[in-house]
Amino acid sequence: MKKLAVFLLILTLALTLFACVGSAALTENDLAIRIGSFTVTPKTTMDDVRAALGEADEYAEAISCVYEGMDKTFTYGDVTFYTYPDGETDRLMEVYCTVGDVATAKGVTFGATVAQIEAAYGTGYTRSGKLLTYALPASSEDMEPASLYFVLENDCVAAIAMTAEHRAE
Repeated sequence: MKKLAVFLLILTLALTLFACVGSAALTENDLAIRIGSFTVTPKTTMDDVRAALGEADEYAEAISCVYEGMDKTFTYGDVTFYTYPDGETDRLMEVYCTVGDVATAKGVTFGATVAQIEAAYGTGYTRSGKLLTYALPASSEDMEPASLYFVLENDCVAAIAMTAEHRAE
């Protein structure tokens, strides 16, 4: 009887471990995109971006529908930063990259396959058409979660993006 109980315990542990293989959860440390020598995280502000990359090639703003102040868009070549106002600070809402010297925290770059993304980040993503998204849990139901997402063309990475947690619209 004891042998059966020990066997069942070992079998349960083994099945639990096998179920977890390939489905590693996204962590805050995974939410980073290297653009050249500059690394962007959800905590990055536009002051940080300007200090590293200089002034944007293009700039646009609009009255925020969610926050008090102006939502702003800053474009540096093929990288676009979307921000929301937090007092006098422009906080990162999203960074979207389509070309260039760009890599995620785990080394995923343009042209990577879905298999390569899964090898780096596991299978704990959602897929909707050409969009493959890994997300952290939101801190509350009125917040959009921080995420890392990939736009795919022919099942290869065509764009890399990251969002910071922010209020839902």
